[in-house]
Amino acid sequence: MPSKRSKSSTPAEAFDPSYVALDLTYRCGFNCPFCFVKNNSLRKPGRRELSTAGFKRLISAFAGRPRRFYVTGGEPTLRADLPELVRHIKAAGHSCLVTTNAYALDLRRARRLAAAGPDEVVISLHGGPAAHDLAAGRPGAFRRAAAAVRLFRSLPEPRPRVTLWCTINRANHAQLPAVYQAMKAIGPDHLAFNHLEFVSRKDLQKTAAALKALGRTTPLRAGEALARGINPAALAAGVAAVLRADPAVKFYPDLGPAAIRAWYDPARSFTKPGRCSGQWNAAWFSPYGDLLTCQPLAVRISGPGVAPAAACSSPAAASFRRALTKAGGFFPACARCGREPFQRQSRRS
Repeated sequence: MPSKRSKSSTPAEAFDPSYVALDLTYRCGFNCPFCFVKNNSLRKPGRRELSTAGFKRLISAFAGRPRRFYVTGGEPTLRADLPELVRHIKAAGHSCLVTTNAYALDLRRARRLAAAGPDEVVISLHGGPAAHDLAAGRPGAFRRAAAAVRLFRSLPEPRPRVTLWCTINRANHAQLPAVYQAMKAIGPDHLAFNHLEFVSRKDLQKTAAALKALGRTTPLRAGEALARGINPAALAAGVAAVLRADPAVKFYPDLGPAAIRAWYDPARSFTKPGRCSGQWNAAWFSPYGDLLTCQPLAVRISGPGVAPAAACSSPAAASFRRALTKAGGFFPACARCGREPFQRQSRRS
């Protein structure tokens, strides 16, 4: 929660995040049709990614107390310095979670990453062997993901926890029990499903207008087409079946049948309870060193030349938080964001 300030306080408020997300790269060898990064053109080929030294300086700027680091992309394993950066995070006393599609994690690379000490490795898997390979556009993608899970699980303690993470989409939504069984058979520590994230044209227009008043923009594009062909009743039945089989499986966000119908109908409004806690406890950085409000909105607060502490506590960051509060805790375009760090309340109904 933000600290209480007197009426005379300046717009720039000290902001010391407990959670730091690093997008190491927006490159990826997969071609998943529902990919958030690809569909919103977050990758900027004309811009240079931070060097190893640049990311280390950014990480070191958050010394002083333990924090949770979330290392993602794109596909972070495409950077050869991933283990070095993870080791730098851990040496500073922070926890570290890495997300990956595991395609590039051969035996040598997987062992190097594990030796760096991440607390958790989250591997994307969107169906059984044929379905996942088709979604990724890479033959053998399922096999490589399964091999990475088994390798991490075979390592002596302390080893990284391994989570398999499935994005619900048009191709797999009616077969969730079968997807669950395929994932479980591999033997991860945890299983999770993420509801499809997309932005309706109406919500995007309202959000763009609110951001324009702040002098900001978002690269998000309307994505109603992603929800086309998804049967909410079949999906809700699948979710219920998976939870009956294994109550420990997580769904982000936690939606019941009525909420699932609203979520997957772009013509309907979807209102989440609470507010985006990420804007009060997290900082998100692009591969280029920009401070972003988050990857889901990708609103650029400051560029790579600004010190992280100054960027997080800048008037621009504070004005964004005030505008979000005025909007009710979420902008309309945030409605179908299921990112776990930013939305913990249940919508099960």
